[in-house]
Amino acid sequence: MDIVAAKWKGWNILAIQGDFVVQYLVRVRKYLETFSHLKNPKVAIDLTNATYVDSSAITLMLNYNRRLMSLNGVAVVCGTSKDVKDIFAIVGFERGVKVFETREQFKAAVLF
Repeated sequence: MDIVAAKWKGWNILAIQGDFVVQYLVRVRKYLETFSHLKNPKVAIDLTNATYVDSSAITLMLNYNRRLMSLNGVAVVCGTSKDVKDIFAIVGFERGVKVFETREQFKAAVLF
């Protein structure tokens, strides 16, 4: 798994490439923690190139969004494949985190 961090219009974007699974959570959490110290943190987790997302990754994203909300921030997810969207639907992920199908949809939505 690779992680690529970028900034865009006040948002921190964390792109996950490969399998987003329990064995890599420590690495992802380290990146996410750096954003948690910002004022009103805004984080987009881009799964465009993620090949698989397991339950521990889903739990991490849900808990991270709750934490950011307590800091007047927000986390969103973008770039979901059909398989990932199906997994999210089964567990009700979108009740806790806003999901955009593509990074372009995310960018278009946050410009307004």
